[in-house]
This record gives sequence, structure tokens and C-alpha cells, in this order.
Amino acid sequence: MVIQHDKRPILVVDDEPDMLNSLRGLLRYDFKVHTAGSGAEGVALLQQQEIHVVMTDQRMPQMTGVDFLRQIKSEHPEAIRVIFTGYADLNAIIDAINLGNVFRYVSKPWEPEQLIATLQEAGEQYDLILERRRLLEDLKTNEEGWMALEEQLKEGRAGLLSPAATEQREMLHQTGRELLKRLGTMLTRLPRGMP
Repeated sequence: MVIQHDKRPILVVDDEPDMLNSLRGLLRYDFKVHTAGSGAEGVALLQQQEIHVVMTDQRMPQMTGVDFLRQIKSEHPEAIRVIFTGYADLNAIIDAINLGNVFRYVSKPWEPEQLIATLQEAGEQYDLILERRRLLEDLKTNEEGWMALEEQLKEGRAGLLSPAATEQREMLHQTGRELLKRLGTMLTRLPRGMP
């Protein structure tokens, strides 16, 4: 039996309707494609939809792709950002990559398989960022549990070796081992330079 997974939501921003239609047609089988005709539309759509990957054209009126990605980075830092262009805007693209505003640059024209592979890789990076966030939250919760148990022991409320304190200590210890294992696995999967 094949398990059906939800398609990953992506946003494509371009001021050319033909390009948006072409990309929607190409990507619709692999992704849940949202489109916007400008940076401002893209910002508004991000307020309404959960988006994992944002792909934008560089050359757009009113707001360039780099400016759009820079703006959404602060409000949606987990969204993976991809930029494409057919023009020679390399200095702006290099600056955006160096500042961490862009995960990947794709040049026009692209090979469909390469574009899909790039967007899938960007989606995997999104998953890693969320898993890292969950792991850090779990580690913090575990540490708080240890601190609460230590305080109870110091104040004599948990009993020195009472069954409840022993059980709580063992549970926290087991959870800590599992969290450290997850951390080790995650660190081996993170690419170099990923925050």
C-alpha cells in the first residue's frame, strides 16, 4: 500500500504571467504551487499560507527578488529561499547568497529535472530546520525537568531515593539519551554553513 504524502507548499513569484503559468504546470505534480505576480503579493500570500520554499525572479518592477527575499527572511526565516533570473545580476545574487538571504540560485533557462531537484532539496533543508528547532525545544524541556527535579531533591520534597524521584530521574535520563542521539543524527545531516 502506498502512503500518500501531502505536497510541499511552495511560492513562485514572478511578474510575468506566462512564466507563472509555465512553472505552475511544471511543478504542480510535485508541489502545492502558490503564485504571486509581485513581491508585495508574495508578502501578502506568506501571511495567509504556510510556505516551505519561496522561489522568485530577480528582475521585477517595484521590488527585486533579492529585496523581496531580504524582506521575508525576518518574518519567515524558516522558508527556504531560491532566486532565478535570466539576466546578469550576479553581484546582487552573490550578495544575497553571502548574507544568507538565498539558499540557491537558478539560472534561466533551467532543466526541468534540475529545477525540481533543487526545490526538493530546498524542502529537505526546510525539514532539517524544523527538526532542529523541535530538538532544541525538547532539549530545553528536558533540562528544565532536570533542574526541577534537582530543586525538589535539594528541598527534600522528592525524597532522596523515593520511587517517584527515581522514576522521574530515569525518565529524564532516558529522554536525554534519546535527544542526544537525535542531535548526533541531525548534525551529520546538516550541510556546511547552514545556520
